[in-house]
Amino acid sequence: MTAVDVISANLPVLRELRDRMGQLVLAQKVGVSRRTIARLEKAEVADPGVDLLTRIGSELGVTLPILTQRPLRAVTLALPEDVCTVLASPEGPQTLEAMIRAARHPR
Repeated sequence: MTAVDVISANLPVLRELRDRMGQLVLAQKVGVSRRTIARLEKAEVADPGVDLLTRIGSELGVTLPILTQRPLRAVTLALPEDVCTVLASPEGPQTLEAMIRAARHPR
């Protein structure tokens, strides 16, 4: 699966998890047209660029590797309140990435 395919698969999932954020709202937040977001979700943009993907990831609360490297699946997970607070903070994307790395490589 290419990065373009992963982005295409992950954007709708991440938008849904962000209070069902629509394509238009995300587009406005990152400074592109709704059509650009739609094209990304259809894998019609060969090279969206690191800058755009970084802005999208920031708005969706994930790091660039989470957005681009592996398909995501939405799950319901009960977490302690303090963990939810950290994940919702500005440090949340990096914390989530560290949690994923730790899960992939248990000691």
